[in-house]
Amino acid sequence: MADELDLAISDTLTEMRTATSAHSVELGRRLVDLLDRRNAIAATRTAEIGAIARGIDRAVHALDDAASSAELMRRACERVAELCCADKVVLSRLDGDRIVPVTSFSADPDTALALPSEFAVVEGSPEARALETNTVTVDSHVPAELREALGANGFTIVPVVVAGTAAALVHVGASLDGSRRHALGAFAAVLGGCFERVGLESRRDRQDVLLRESAQRWSSDTAFDAVTARGSADLTPAGAEHDDAERRLLDPLTEREADVVRLILTGASNSTIAAELVITVDTVKSHVKRILRKLGATNRAELIAKYQSSTR
Repeated sequence: MADELDLAISDTLTEMRTATSAHSVELGRRLVDLLDRRNAIAATRTAEIGAIARGIDRAVHALDDAASSAELMRRACERVAELCCADKVVLSRLDGDRIVPVTSFSADPDTALALPSEFAVVEGSPEARALETNTVTVDSHVPAELREALGANGFTIVPVVVAGTAAALVHVGASLDGSRRHALGAFAAVLGGCFERVGLESRRDRQDVLLRESAQRWSSDTAFDAVTARGSADLTPAGAEHDDAERRLLDPLTEREADVVRLILTGASNSTIAAELVITVDTVKSHVKRILRKLGATNRAELIAKYQSSTR
């Protein structure tokens, strides 16, 4: 519509250059009308963009305190539906070349969407195009597997990229226009960052549990040796041994070396550790050498075995 108005304005201005005085008056009225209509469209457009921007802000804030991937996916579906003014949304994880729906949202509180069955990424499909370009893709042909969940009136799809790799897909049961398409792309980028944050926090929690369990086991062994040596059961107050063991475990290490140890215990490679800590692989190798020397292990396998044996 705006393009048509711009063309009509241009034609009117061209015509006014050669028009008679009487005709120029008529053309002037037409020009004023065209300019008013264009300004009204621009004002409406500005208001729509402002509303979409506020919608993105609300959607992003809704993800901030999600404590798990499951909760994050549920909230993401709800916020996508609101942001895109859509009734139905399906979020799927990617398993190789398979699309595995994991959660969905329906704007109708009385209608729970049945989760679709998993299906393959077909060459040339909208899903394949979206994954190849990592962009929002609109298509009128809804895959048979999603037709019951999304309807048959077209859909929009966007990949969710985590650590540089597409890890999920969001299907929206509506063919979005330019502004909402851009909004969905921006939200998907934020969602990918949220998935990465939740994953990092989950891994750190598991690493901390492993270190604490190791320290507690070492503490028990140390306490037993102390009792045997003294021939007495005069132990330190309950809980103090655990703290002392954990402190002895980490005392020789710098904070960064402790981070590296946590990752080594999960079986992470040097390149994975480098990516997670945002350092070079050479720096990781230097840290590992110092850690092995400080903790009295010959290699990573021996270090891991030492920790594992202490937790049995």
